[in-house]
Amino acid sequence: MGGSVRFWWRVVAAAVAAAAGLGLGLVRTDVWQPPQDLIVALITAGVVVAFLTATEAAIDQYRHGHVQELREQSRAVLAPLLMELENTTGASTRDLAVAAYRLRPSIVPFRKPRLERLIRMQLVIRVTSGIAWRAGVGVIGQCVERGEDVVENLAALDEQLADVTAEEWAELPVDLTYGFSYDEYQGVRGKYEVVLATPMIKDTPLGSRVIGCIAVDAPATAFDAMADETTRGLVAAAAVPLAALISRPGLEWR
Repeated sequence: MGGSVRFWWRVVAAAVAAAAGLGLGLVRTDVWQPPQDLIVALITAGVVVAFLTATEAAIDQYRHGHVQELREQSRAVLAPLLMELENTTGASTRDLAVAAYRLRPSIVPFRKPRLERLIRMQLVIRVTSGIAWRAGVGVIGQCVERGEDVVENLAALDEQLADVTAEEWAELPVDLTYGFSYDEYQGVRGKYEVVLATPMIKDTPLGSRVIGCIAVDAPATAFDAMADETTRGLVAAAAVPLAALISRPGLEWR
């Protein structure tokens, strides 16, 4: 159950429980005498909500444990990658960051799948983007939508788009906007320099499909090194065990 869905479920459950409790309280004090069928309905609603709330809490606790395990195993894959990237790109680990994302169904009907961040590793903590990442949006979103590596010097792109208006933005191609709305772009502008994203792919008897990606953030001076096949090969190699971890039976729905 997604975060927003869980929130609204709890709001509705609390409202139903409160209404049922209030109604039964009024009945007990003889303030209200509804039909017998309505009394039965109030009791049933209270019991069902209590059962579903307890079940949801138990599932959430179970899910949390497995996701934590998945994150720790992902850390074991990404930590060595971060050190290798320092040697390959020449950039300090203080200026590098690696993250793993997995595709999840959107909680909003008819919207593209969202990208849930499993883990992010970096020595220097930076302000988060606040963007709801999803397929087709940003370097990571374009990576999973295309099913291929995407590397971009976003610092240079920011300079190129510095004076673009909202009206002009709407006419720009996706290879410049990276699927962002104008307002979303204003929120992420200047927060990233170079980003390399590599897809995590699951092979099935019916073919292969993208299930997530690894993203590497680096300084603008490291663009050539990040675009180099050696660097991309390192990240692609790390994507293989991560894809296997995410694809384990029972984990994809969590």
